[in-house]
Amino acid sequence: MLAALVGDPYSIDLTLERSILEILRSALDLYRRYPLLFVSLAVGLIAAYELAVLLIAGYGPLAQHTHRSLQARIALELLSFSLIGPLISALHVHAVILIGEGSRPRLIDVALRGLGVLPVVAAAEIVANVGILAGYYALAVPGIILSVRLSVVAQAAAVEHEGWLLALRRSWRLTSGSFWHIFGLIFVTGLLALGIILGARAIPVGSSSGIISVTLGIAIDTVIASFLALTLAILYFDLLARETNPVPRRAPEHQHLHDLD
Repeated sequence: MLAALVGDPYSIDLTLERSILEILRSALDLYRRYPLLFVSLAVGLIAAYELAVLLIAGYGPLAQHTHRSLQARIALELLSFSLIGPLISALHVHAVILIGEGSRPRLIDVALRGLGVLPVVAAAEIVANVGILAGYYALAVPGIILSVRLSVVAQAAAVEHEGWLLALRRSWRLTSGSFWHIFGLIFVTGLLALGIILGARAIPVGSSSGIISVTLGIAIDTVIASFLALTLAILYFDLLARETNPVPRRAPEHQHLHDLD
């Protein structure tokens, strides 16, 4: 039954550098080949979170932000970014590793790997998100810089098993020299997610707390969270490849002439 969730065996080369378009294309290809796997890795967490918000706050996932107080929005976003997001990221990056090894990624294997690293991933994400939030409150620019430089904290913590502090340093090191590459990817995926959310809110489904609206919101949030986690997982391996295979510098012209002598 679990094997049936993941489709045919397929491998992805995780040693390659990829452009923004290639990262998105690889993520879409993986999602197309293993849709039930990646949806299953996110839907339970997203549904539990959104239903808890509905019970406590009284609104569904498609509710406008204007319906929420600033304090409630910050608390919910911190919970999502610091617990829900990290576990989804840990699950997806381990699924990508298994696929990269040419293995058939079974749901139970991926879940056990993700749960095993959840404490360190959550700790790293909490510290990173507090710093990013402080950066946005101070000025927008520090928040943007921190968002980029700490974009693969969860993946580093989940894969490299060196603790939350070293995961922060690792993300900072991996993202060095790739600011616009990462910013562009985050910007494009953010626009795609925003477009999907706005499109869903335009559908006349009644109250945001109604069953149709909540079900649609959970489905949309699941796909968005899963695809973003998958995209960041591929970005992490792209940055590893860039670190391992730096672009060689072109030799000076006079050096070539000297070699011909």
